[in-house]
Amino acid sequence: MFYLTEFVKSLGESLVRGVIFFFLTCLLAFSLTHRSWVEKVVAKISPEKLVNPYFVAVLDGSVNTDKFKQILSKLPGVLTIDEKENEKGVSKINSLIAELGSEYKLSNSILDFRSVRIILNPTLSTDSFEFIRNQAVKLVGNDHVTATEIKYPEVTQVMKSHPFYLFLNKAGDWGIILVLSIFWITSYWLCYDIFRSRAYILEKYQRKKFVAAKSLAIGLGSVFFLFTVLAIWNGTLKFVDLTVLFMIFATFWTFSMQEWKWKPTL
Repeated sequence: MFYLTEFVKSLGESLVRGVIFFFLTCLLAFSLTHRSWVEKVVAKISPEKLVNPYFVAVLDGSVNTDKFKQILSKLPGVLTIDEKENEKGVSKINSLIAELGSEYKLSNSILDFRSVRIILNPTLSTDSFEFIRNQAVKLVGNDHVTATEIKYPEVTQVMKSHPFYLFLNKAGDWGIILVLSIFWITSYWLCYDIFRSRAYILEKYQRKKFVAAKSLAIGLGSVFFLFTVLAIWNGTLKFVDLTVLFMIFATFWTFSMQEWKWKPTL
């Protein structure tokens, strides 16, 4: 009973390792044959693309704020328009007047303004941001509105200083591929002893040659061929990337050609 339990446990561990190795092999092959897609993903997970950019428009009293908000909200890429900035602006001015004293008075025209924050879709390009900002100004004219530059929430600066984003900023898509390669190599070595020992049994007792080398060649070759065809179909294949993938697979395949001695891994 003990040996049966150990066998089932060993078989389960082998299966899990094998599934993880297969998944990482496909992921590595996909990342190298579809590197343009990886580039887009890296761009999408940048701090600027994970938070909602915005700009603030300050309108004078002659502008119909409701109509301005209604027209601007129809532009593609405008998520919401809120007036929290107006509340902040009024509060700051009232605080300033209180500090200056009751003798100091401001013109009613200065106090007659509205501030609105236009929150934008982060998936838009920088040119699209500027287009929406310019449209907001043209809508009521330069004399009646002042628009700030495109801003990002403070969390963006915090995210940029994180080691993950510093790494992405320097390494880009090749950094992602490097991390996947490290995981793949680690998984390869975790599976190798079990795989090679099972192949050794077939070679030793069924008088077959190069079982490990042939099996690995068929497995890696199938993944290589499948994702190459898929990349050609999608138009993302590059010769350099394909060469790198082939070199990784071929280099680790050569280990299966070495003479093997039995190890108690089963």
